[in-house]
Amino acid sequence: MSRKAASFILGFALALLVGGGLWWWLSGRQGGGRGQGAAGTAAQPGVKVSFQLYFPADGGVLKPEPRELQVSESPKDRIHKILDALLVGPTAAGLARPFPEGVVVGGVLLSRDGTAYVDLRWPSHEEPPPGGSTEEMQRIYSVVNSVTFNVPQASRVVLLWNGVQPTTFAGHVDTSAPLLEDRKWVK
Repeated sequence: MSRKAASFILGFALALLVGGGLWWWLSGRQGGGRGQGAAGTAAQPGVKVSFQLYFPADGGVLKPEPRELQVSESPKDRIHKILDALLVGPTAAGLARPFPEGVVVGGVLLSRDGTAYVDLRWPSHEEPPPGGSTEEMQRIYSVVNSVTFNVPQASRVVLLWNGVQPTTFAGHVDTSAPLLEDRKWVK
């Protein structure tokens, strides 16, 4: 076998291995209930629990809206359900949906160190929606604060877009590192 053919086969095998590992990690094959995706969380029994979801409002702030959600004891399930409700949008007047209609939760992972990995997906949109600095801050901290204020096991959030961690969502906020809650956006 020629070196060129061997290199191609080795490269292809490595790409399959890395892709398979990434799929396994994002789909939660790690055990412990992490990363089950929407189908895995919907089947879990639970109880109604009150949460405060943080939605963009006029004046560049976030305002809380109470919401009762059917959740299990699993922190990952709670994060997923909070995000699902957040992306559906608010019920109160004067509040806005943080992301355009069609953006969904692709998956949630919660690491032992308290980092919640949130994969937001928008079919046929490779990039997050464009926006100004205030809109980007509201979008990002709507997610980060809704997760960290409501799930004590999640102390920071890593935002992924279509399975990839972007360095920014709209050019104003650095999303290349885990994000901590930020109360200055909450009114």
